Amino acid sequence: MYKIIAFFVTFSISHTIHTQNSNNQICGEVSFTQTTHFSRDFSRKFVLNFNQNFSLYTEVDIVKTNKNTTTSTTDEGAQLNIDIARNNTTPEFYFNNREELYFREIKSDQELVAKEDPFKWKWKLKNETKKIGDFECEKGIITFRGRVYTAWFTKLIPVSYGPWKFQGLPGLILEIYDEDKVFHIVASRVKINSTSNCELSFDKTKLKNALTIQDYLVKKTDIIKADFAKISSKLPKGSNPLIYDENCDDCREEIEKF
Repeated sequence: MYKIIAFFVTFSISHTIHTQNSNNQICGEVSFTQTTHFSRDFSRKFVLNFNQNFSLYTEVDIVKTNKNTTTSTTDEGAQLNIDIARNNTTPEFYFNNREELYFREIKSDQELVAKEDPFKWKWKLKNETKKIGDFECEKGIITFRGRVYTAWFTKLIPVSYGPWKFQGLPGLILEIYDEDKVFHIVASRVKINSTSNCELSFDKTKLKNALTIQDYLVKKTDIIKADFAKISSKLPKGSNPLIYDENCDDCREEIEKF
């Protein structure tokens, strides 16, 4: 049975980890809120489940009113924010076995499964601490895909996992954000179990025919262009079509800058 560790019970989590016997493992479940700040705030809920072998960061509480925002620039230079409703409630996920990372994203109701390129997580640890709830957290800094991120992790949970694609610190990441505040993830609830049987299942057939990152980027761009063409077809007669310029740095704010 899981021991529920609320943020106001620091002693319980410390006691749970440090009194485990040598045959026990640490496993757990952490609830996160993941927010992007583009034309307006857009938040989703995820849950990170982990054991000693792998972690699985999965989207939860999906509703059809969720929208993805795409930005386009007209011939006159005006910017348009285009909301594309999501009807596909298949959850996104990020599967990390510490050697490989796979993910599934939903783009305009299409499922894209890809295998992430290898990345060395060379964190710079800082002599700074802060409390998240009652967890004492330490600070780490890293540059990833064109953004500088600050992570707050706790050694009270000595696993190297984190939300989304983040990993590689000597403790569980409870909060992370980039310096431009475009992407922000923070934990809201933690459950930790110390046991000799930390079973966690995952259907690896979901990873079948995973795209490379290069093919994923091509496919994602094709989907966006198809969306623009579909919207353009519905514009009033005589209107200029919307054109997606993938080389325009000012008209689209991506989380990852490839």
